[in-house]
Amino acid sequence: MLETTNDNDAAWARLPELIGVRGYQRWDVEMLVRFAGSRKAGARIIERIEEQLAKNNIGHLPAKLPTDSTCQVLLYRKGDPRFGFLLGLVQQLATEDVNDNTNPSVYQLQSTLDAMSMVFQAVNNRRDAP
Repeated sequence: MLETTNDNDAAWARLPELIGVRGYQRWDVEMLVRFAGSRKAGARIIERIEEQLAKNNIGHLPAKLPTDSTCQVLLYRKGDPRFGFLLGLVQQLATEDVNDNTNPSVYQLQSTLDAMSMVFQAVNNRRDAP
């Protein structure tokens, strides 16, 4: 268990490194609860975990963390230019109401997906070439 608030903050600040080189990683809720220094995933514990994730620029899917400790969640670094950006954009569009940012966000998402699609197509074409 983590002893002090400073120790707890330091542990949470290391979380982006722990997520891995890809910028995202699957965790179960129990891992997050234990990381928070708790034993059970109650509503208040989950709320504190969500606050710490946000404070450390870590996104999560689903958008609301479950209290069932056996559930899996996807954590991602929001600032990661690869998948973090894409996952954050998808989450934003899926969970927010339509607003002034919706059209530009949809455009960004389509542009990113188009670029990824072209990369995948180029890779496939290289594999098929003699």
